[in-house]
Amino acid sequence: MRAPPPYPLDDTTAMRLLEQATVAQAYPLFFANYAMSRGFTEAQVLEHTGLTLTQLQVPNSRIPAALHGVLVMNLLRLFQSEHIAIDMGLQSSLTKAGMIGFGLMSCATLREAVALGIRFLPTKVPFYTIDTSDDEQGLVCHIREAMPLYPVRKFAIENFMVEVWRLFESLFDPTGQHRDATGIELWFDWPMPSYYGAYASSLPVCRFDAPSNQIRIPTRWLDLKLPTANPVTAQMVIAQCEQEMALLGQVDDVKARVKNLLMCGNGQYPSVERIAHQLHTTPRTLKRRLQALGTSYTALLGEVVARDACRLLESTPLSVDEIAARVGYQDRANFTRAFKKLTGRTPTEHRQWALTQPTQH
Repeated sequence: MRAPPPYPLDDTTAMRLLEQATVAQAYPLFFANYAMSRGFTEAQVLEHTGLTLTQLQVPNSRIPAALHGVLVMNLLRLFQSEHIAIDMGLQSSLTKAGMIGFGLMSCATLREAVALGIRFLPTKVPFYTIDTSDDEQGLVCHIREAMPLYPVRKFAIENFMVEVWRLFESLFDPTGQHRDATGIELWFDWPMPSYYGAYASSLPVCRFDAPSNQIRIPTRWLDLKLPTANPVTAQMVIAQCEQEMALLGQVDDVKARVKNLLMCGNGQYPSVERIAHQLHTTPRTLKRRLQALGTSYTALLGEVVARDACRLLESTPLSVDEIAARVGYQDRANFTRAFKKLTGRTPTEHRQWALTQPTQH
């Protein structure tokens, strides 16, 4: 496996995150049961963790992220192959995700489910952050590491992305009787593994040696009504997950939540009124909270527009006029002025600059 990309934090800070983070017990329990169902013993699976199966069976408990990493290393040693990352991901279900699973099912659309999942991901696994952008095909979910994952990086990301795809698929087909890849694509930043062929027919389109790890969702699926939508249940789940975030010491980062919800669709970003509705507050309260943090809806929208425009300039052949329209500008001159104010470069200058940068894997 190739070396991981440079981690953005210094080693001391990165290790502190790993030591302090915790994982919901449902995930290590699932891993342990998977290995034991294939003939390995509890002692083999939990070696060097100090954990017992009984501890992992306590509902709603948590274990240190570092111990979960040891468990994964045990599984890789026992199976002698990373193919289990895909195999376990394919067996994931909405019930495994616990309260978040019910929340995802209760959302009105897949777009809302994505936003809910991103918001409350830290209550389940702390290893990743997800940000989103729009391109000509649909929504792109960029999967990034929130802490160092090497030497289990490939296993962890592969398992996570396959699991997320299965959860999205399950939202449209809760019974699992008519599985459909739904046009979702998985992009991985490593070469195609030798075991991929055995799973290709069970997976959506996968691209390897991609510029980054991404889950790409076609536009046509984002706003379809989910068959299990239930606004009352969704509100209940959101309230409970907010409480869990607070208990875990997760900062209520309103700025991050607003930016996560600022997804461009049909050349338009949601209004402050729409964002406030999705955050279950009023526009006035949201504006006041952002002002207290030294920012505003307009400022955050500018950051997101610049981010999305940069990605389109860097990764697509679209013209500047086309990109301007995709991020909400009908006039190229206005787009160019706004882009340069935010980035210090014109769109053309940014594209030329990006071509000179080395590709990172």
